[in-house]
Amino acid sequence: MRQNFLLISLLVLSVSQFASGQIDVAKEGFSIKASDSNYKADFSYSFKLSPVRGLSNKTIQPRINYTPIADSFKKKSGVNISQKSTLQKPTWNIKQPFIEDKQDVSQFNKDYYLGDVKTKSKTIVIKCRDHEYVDGDRIKLMLNDAVIHPNLTLSGDFYSIDVDLKEGFNTVNFIALNEGLSRPNTAQLRVYDEDGKLLASNKWLITTGYKASLIVLKE
Repeated sequence: MRQNFLLISLLVLSVSQFASGQIDVAKEGFSIKASDSNYKADFSYSFKLSPVRGLSNKTIQPRINYTPIADSFKKKSGVNISQKSTLQKPTWNIKQPFIEDKQDVSQFNKDYYLGDVKTKSKTIVIKCRDHEYVDGDRIKLMLNDAVIHPNLTLSGDFYSIDVDLKEGFNTVNFIALNEGLSRPNTAQLRVYDEDGKLLASNKWLITTGYKASLIVLKE
């Protein structure tokens, strides 16, 4: 009986302490702190992967697959570039006789007569050029004491000019104004009628101040 009383007493005491403890907690209460909006969690992780290796550790060199040409398709040039060429080098030996630039030009210190022609044409075409060294020879062209061209420089191409003829004799004079870089003054002359027929062809070699003359008779 006594044991039962002690057991009941201990049970009552335990219940009373638990109840007092619950009451104290209820009085004190508890609070939860608000989360910090500026707080940033550290989610960085560092890790290493083990290298992935293939089935073989050998170094592979790239190669180009090709099929060699059969010997039957190979063509031999038959030229040995190490040998000296047997081809002949072209040579030119120009021997054109020029009268200009002679030591003695005194023989050309005189007027030169180019001849005379007859024609029924009202107009003639005079063509002249430097037929030797093109060295700047200049002339004055006159017809019957009238100046047709006061200072004509002769080139390698023919200079052409039309001249109206009067009835009877017509004198065409070519007066040397200089002798260029190579003495004397040289030129080639051709004269055509109005139909293109060649009437005269001649050359002159004169020194400065002298003239070459052509007489044209209009019938």
